[in-house]
Amino acid sequence: MSSNTGVVNIRGKEYQTVALRVQKFREAHPNWSLTSEVLFRDADCVVMKSIIADVTGRILATGHAEEYRKSSQINGTSALENAETSAHGRSLAALGIGGTEFASANEVQNAIHQQEKPHPKRKALEVAFAAVDSMASLQALWANLSAEDKKVSEDLKNAAKERVK
Repeated sequence: MSSNTGVVNIRGKEYQTVALRVQKFREAHPNWSLTSEVLFRDADCVVMKSIIADVTGRILATGHAEEYRKSSQINGTSALENAETSAHGRSLAALGIGGTEFASANEVQNAIHQQEKPHPKRKALEVAFAAVDSMASLQALWANLSAEDKKVSEDLKNAAKERVK
């Protein structure tokens, strides 16, 4: 990333950082508001909403983001901050600031990293879901998974569900 430009090149595509998009927003609309609110927060997960409103208070754009504390080292200490930044990036994109990308540069980098590096429990989860032989066993397995494991095994759950119908 170039700290001077606020633009990140990821696999040949240029992404504007949320910080740069906030700066553009503030310059273009100094009297508008960019606010956020926590919709949900517990020991595992944070869900944020970002709201852009004009001077009359009319909401022009919103964005939402969800972060899991165990999904990365940085989220272990900063899930709320990352969710807020991502939500702002989405509301700014909905307003048309930042081109067509709704994902922040960090979200894109993390998604690429996750695709290249499978979840450490993926194989074990694949084995567990392959052993499911009824809807009851699928429900029991799902109920006992952590929020993080549920996030990375939604596709396995759906495949098992189709198999045992």
